[in-house]
Amino acid sequence: MNQSFSFGFGSDDIEENGDGMEEAAPSHDNREAKPVAVTEPKLHKLQDLLSALPSKISYRMVQIRSAAGILNLPRRELFDIRAQLMAEDEISDPSRPAIGLSTDDVTPNVYEGGFKTWECAVDLAGHLAESLSTGWTLGGREVHIVEVGAGTALPTLVFFDYFLKQPSPSWRAIHLSVADYNLSVLETATLPNLLLTWYFSQFAATPEPAGDVEIAPDLLSRFVKDLSDKAIHISGISGTWNEAFTDLLVPFEDPQSRSGIETIFLASETIYSPVSIRAFTQVLLKTLRSAEGTHGYGRALVAAKKIYFGVGGGVDEFLMVLNELGGKGAMAWESKDEGVGRVILEVQRAGGTAANR
Repeated sequence: MNQSFSFGFGSDDIEENGDGMEEAAPSHDNREAKPVAVTEPKLHKLQDLLSALPSKISYRMVQIRSAAGILNLPRRELFDIRAQLMAEDEISDPSRPAIGLSTDDVTPNVYEGGFKTWECAVDLAGHLAESLSTGWTLGGREVHIVEVGAGTALPTLVFFDYFLKQPSPSWRAIHLSVADYNLSVLETATLPNLLLTWYFSQFAATPEPAGDVEIAPDLLSRFVKDLSDKAIHISGISGTWNEAFTDLLVPFEDPQSRSGIETIFLASETIYSPVSIRAFTQVLLKTLRSAEGTHGYGRALVAAKKIYFGVGGGVDEFLMVLNELGGKGAMAWESKDEGVGRVILEVQRAGGTAANR
């Protein structure tokens, strides 16, 4: 029996109104959960993800604040995601409720919270925006951005926005690998947010705070062509964290061609469950080891709350497993807010080679 639960943390929910973030109501649902159709890891090409897009997307801009200023990133509205999922559910199976649209934050092995934008994802996005504005140079090389547990993918959007705004490509290639347990999250949240980020970089320097974007076939063709012209490659991965999952994170047909690539591994709110911390840590360290094994560079940033009350996970538990498996973590950022502490850890393999800023 799988237990559904809500963390009950304020300012975590994807829902926004004119007054700011809307808090989710705590919920503990002990009904037996139905397994999802896809649990084994699977790679999804960009064209496959694009084929799931509706004809119109509703969005709201999210303000990412840092010492570098304010970065506005688009995020698809939850009500719009709900409408698409419910319509698809009614067509495929009227008796089955759409996954992830209850009041539960997480239902283990069924839905892992990807439709919501979690607080630590905003922290990590702000940290990345500041780092890129203060000398983290990525030009002249091949870069692989990996976000595990991507969901709405704000950290990846920071990099994507940065790459799109460069006057001309100064890199050999950019690979964006966005991973979430649920394929439905990749199709209805992650990929739409990437498309919206590209759209506003091309057509609206000062976008409206909220609105709709028509998704016409010619727009998608322009999106694909522009990515090709800029040597930016996007792929999605769904399913369980395991060795096969990690193998799919390597977006290169010939591993020997990866010499000198910088791999940046991103994750936020992925260490809340003691049951999955080991699997997550194994994926992280294997990704870094793979990057470093061909004379490349690896860096990982993990954003999390110090303690996940009532769930059992947290930073101490993660660091214990990390050290046991041959990794080490250092504090890169810590919140100064009252309440539940939040941090960003920079993770390396013990004896590994980190990328230079």
